[in-house]
Amino acid sequence: MRNLILLFVKYGNIFLFIFLELICLGLVAKYNAAQNEIFINSANIFSGNVYGGVNNFKQYFQLSTISDSLAYENARLRKLLYNTEVNELARRDSLVNQDSALQYSYITSKVINNSINLNNNKITLNKGSNAGISHRMGVVDANGVVGIVKEVNKNFAIVLSILHRNVRISAAVKNKGYFGSMHWTSNDPTVLDLTDISRHANIAIGDTIVTSGYSTKFPPNITIGIIDTFWLDQGDDSYAVEVKLNNDISNLKYVYVIDNLLSQEQKEIEEANKNE
Repeated sequence: MRNLILLFVKYGNIFLFIFLELICLGLVAKYNAAQNEIFINSANIFSGNVYGGVNNFKQYFQLSTISDSLAYENARLRKLLYNTEVNELARRDSLVNQDSALQYSYITSKVINNSINLNNNKITLNKGSNAGISHRMGVVDANGVVGIVKEVNKNFAIVLSILHRNVRISAAVKNKGYFGSMHWTSNDPTVLDLTDISRHANIAIGDTIVTSGYSTKFPPNITIGIIDTFWLDQGDDSYAVEVKLNNDISNLKYVYVIDNLLSQEQKEIEEANKNE
């Protein structure tokens, strides 16, 4: 209290001057229309800036919630998109116009650990079997293929990254019908190799590479990347193709785990006819 009194004694004249100035400004603004309008406009601008700053401050701490919401919405839209494509293909290729069952469901998950500098890179997700994730499910993000689920417990999942020596993805050249196998053999985390493309294939640099849909892990036509270069070694029957990845594996945040609802049914019929 003593310090407060000393402060007023020392700077009392300044405080009194400021107080009287504010009263004068208030009287001028109150009894003069022009000055009153200027005051109101200035006050509105000031309050707008304050509220805007407060709102931005609040939104900063809500970014995680907003990102989660957007990821869930993207998963819902992807489900609608891919199942619409599957149903449309079924109707187009069938003599009987009948609706097929929904085939793909998407589980949103957040990446909590990732590596790109090892020979066998893995990704940890913050969801597991409690969310419906299981072994061998495909994983994608908004820009392309990410990998395949390897291990799962109740709350977490380990994904073999597309940058893993043992991961192979069935891929195709978009709109051209040629297909082969994608895998990572270099030390460049942005480039994968595409093999088994016939030397007679009409491919070109810049062609888009997508999932073929020939496995139960991924729907068809998910972008993987574009052909960066290709060549034919002497005596080979297929091209050596390098594909530039469409997504940045080093910057993963949210991913979508693909649940193929008909995968078991497909596996059963394929196994039953394996030796025939």
